[in-house]
Amino acid sequence: MNNKGHTLYHARRAAMLIAAAGLALGAMSPAYAERTGFYDGETLEILTPWAPGGGADTWGRYIAATIGPFLGENASVQVINRPGAGGVQGTNEFELRTRGDGKTVLLQSAGQVFPFMYGSQAVRYDFRDYVPVVAMAQGGVVYASSTLGIEGPQELWDVDELIYGEVSPQAIGSMALAAFALLDLPHEAIFGYESRGPTRLALEQGETNLDFQTTSAYTSNVEPLIEEGVAVPLFSLGIIDTDGELIRDPAFPDMPTVAEVYEERHGEAPSGVAWDAYRAVLSAGSIKMLWAKPDAPEEALNDLRYAFEQARQDEAFHEDSIEANGPYEWLVGDDAYTAMSATLEISDEALEYLRETFKERYDADL
Repeated sequence: MNNKGHTLYHARRAAMLIAAAGLALGAMSPAYAERTGFYDGETLEILTPWAPGGGADTWGRYIAATIGPFLGENASVQVINRPGAGGVQGTNEFELRTRGDGKTVLLQSAGQVFPFMYGSQAVRYDFRDYVPVVAMAQGGVVYASSTLGIEGPQELWDVDELIYGEVSPQAIGSMALAAFALLDLPHEAIFGYESRGPTRLALEQGETNLDFQTTSAYTSNVEPLIEEGVAVPLFSLGIIDTDGELIRDPAFPDMPTVAEVYEERHGEAPSGVAWDAYRAVLSAGSIKMLWAKPDAPEEALNDLRYAFEQARQDEAFHEDSIEANGPYEWLVGDDAYTAMSATLEISDEALEYLRETFKERYDADL
């Protein structure tokens, strides 16, 4: 990520907060004004820069199917797919061609965040310019083949050969690679798998013996393997809360996080540049988010945030969301930005640590 505009970022952020404060003043309950009716009879488009069917697209379609009644009278929400370049192409379109009229928001997931964080020349957008609407952090679990004969994460260092399967150094599974770097866990990595489904199959077939899966894939595909005695759970990656801190994954409350594994091994909590780098990669890979253009009408920004604020307090919406998305919290407005701040405000030192570590361990250029 290009940090030469860090001072500029703070100026932008301050302006955004002032604008948000303008919205927040007055009859807010507790953070946003009553609905203005901006979306009454209107259609909100969610620009999703991937093809239909993936995890992020599914999350966007869940929002499209449920948030309308909270957004306005006869308001509708439609997902618009703009796939290409791993999410970068559609996000560039949002930056360069989408009007700031409040009728279109951008869906963000790992695919377009990693190229942004690592400063890809193809990226034309800067999330720090946008207004955060809502976010959700969804975690995942690192597990091993039972053929290793281990029962917990501290025994990983007793294994002669750990082999991990991955799509690419900038894929969602790089969260696990950053965790291994933080833990200084010796391992080999095989890159080139098409997705995380094949990496799980590689473990089942004995090609690898260490794997990571996101929450939904882990609960549906890996937990049966654990029951069969094929796999052993090790630790969760944790999730980032509204204070920007790493906490236990609510989907796996009895499982230690990578931070707890580190503390048990080293006798102290993780800190320093490796910790900052891990948190940046974690939030980049685990958070799905909606952003609005900064020049969208204030009424639109207010009604967007108001809708999610009301929805997350609605019992039926809450229960349905747990069923569809897992027990993860809807983070509205600046809480959403805070959850992403480890990525959006990553230091040059943490970025350099990631580049050097991935080059040394995997001969990968970030």
